[in-house]
Amino acid sequence: MNKIFTISNENYLKYVKYFSLMENDKLLQIANIKVENYLKDNFITNTDIFLEECTQKYFDIYYIDLLSKFIFKKSLARFKLNLIIALHESDFENFNYIIDNSNLTKSFYDIFKFTFVLLTSPFWLLSKLLELKFNK
Repeated sequence: MNKIFTISNENYLKYVKYFSLMENDKLLQIANIKVENYLKDNFITNTDIFLEECTQKYFDIYYIDLLSKFIFKKSLARFKLNLIIALHESDFENFNYIIDNSNLTKSFYDIFKFTFVLLTSPFWLLSKLLELKFNK
């Protein structure tokens, strides 16, 4: 398998922070096995390569999550985000952690973040495309 598409420990920590989960090395190993199996049955597109290159910063995950939810639905990036959520929700400790850390204040903050990301996503996408073009 091409190691560029595995979930690195660095990116895993970003995903865990983004989703407010507890890190679990066993779940990361399982996730990478699932990614490997996914890649056996699906081919990599230019969109997958582009989104993979966009995950350099923690803040980028907000945009990748939003855009892959509505535009890039069949991307490897969407698969990875859904995979991380699914694995952690099926883990008893993580599930309890998610429930215990949910509150009204966090919900309002999440709505604010979503609105900001929604409004600025075209500019983020354009900046990433320009960055990619000028870095080659």
